[in-house]
Amino acid sequence: MKQQAKWTLALLAAVGFQTARGEWYDDGKIKGDMRYRFENIQQEGAANRNRERVRARLGYFPRINNDVDVGIQLATSEAVNGLGDPISNNQTLGSAETKKGIYLDLAYFDWHPSILPGLDLIGGKMKNPLIVVNDYLWDNDLTPEGLALKYKVGDEVQFLVNGTYQWIQERSADDDTRLYAGQVALNFQPNADSHIMIGATYDGFQKMKGFGVQDWQNSNKAYGNSTTKKVSGTTTNSLYATDFKVMEGFVEAGTAVAGLPVTVFGAYAKNADPDSNNKGYTAGLKLGKASDPNTFELGYDYRHLDKDVFPGFLVDSDANGGGTDGKGHKISLTYAILKNWQAKISYFLDTQKIAAGETENDYKRLQIDLVAKF
Repeated sequence: MKQQAKWTLALLAAVGFQTARGEWYDDGKIKGDMRYRFENIQQEGAANRNRERVRARLGYFPRINNDVDVGIQLATSEAVNGLGDPISNNQTLGSAETKKGIYLDLAYFDWHPSILPGLDLIGGKMKNPLIVVNDYLWDNDLTPEGLALKYKVGDEVQFLVNGTYQWIQERSADDDTRLYAGQVALNFQPNADSHIMIGATYDGFQKMKGFGVQDWQNSNKAYGNSTTKKVSGTTTNSLYATDFKVMEGFVEAGTAVAGLPVTVFGAYAKNADPDSNNKGYTAGLKLGKASDPNTFELGYDYRHLDKDVFPGFLVDSDANGGGTDGKGHKISLTYAILKNWQAKISYFLDTQKIAAGETENDYKRLQIDLVAKF
């Protein structure tokens, strides 16, 4: 009887654990990807460079209850002084077989109260809460930090409002640098295969002009932005020469042509603070979607970024070698070999240093990727 009682208690405990676990554990999703990349860089005035890189990401995304989700993700990244690159999860191979660093890439909650359908309050280190039609201003690997509010209402005609409050630089002895951003958009969806989205975004960065450049490597790199100098003893620091009060308008339209998905997009941005070197724009298209085996996606875009249209440390790290003050083309082709197994080739044909009075440099970049997703 004692043995039977023990087994009964163990069974009841297991059932109780499963019941409790079902509230969040069974709804959790594990997601990740691993990418192997060969890259060739040809930059005018510098030696050609070949390198091979890996990127690995692993995340767990549980549903805590009907109103709250959580996301936690780890990812590789290059390291300098213990800090990870904010806009790249790549790790370059060839450092005497050393181990590669893992960093906290995502750590956020998403509260979507049932009594307020369409509303999401997100806090922590999150995916970009703003709608972006291309990565010319915001690198796709960036995971902002702070709070965000998202609201969506409607079905065939959706009204979207997004706002975010992001910490850029906390300072113990001076004012902090933050971003306050707001966005509105309309998304028309006449059918399952078609949409037209138009919208506008305001990005208001606080405490940038006259403050030190944001460089995760602490090397006074301005990523294309205009700077002034401040000498403190034997140290010379680079300070931003402008503020960043950026308005952006964007449009995206998609449909299916003979069963083939087609998307076109464009965006234009202007920084209201400086009188010159303050504009940026992009336009492009996508054909197909590399999802099922033997499907493909072809992409093309053109982008132009004046020196001071946007903080350079946030923009795409591949085009133009990273940063602003550049323009150029990107062509990419993705092919789904098998389910969750893709090959991709991308080519950048850019011009660096496009501001008046600067000596322009050609910049070419080839990337060949193999990507596994799960």
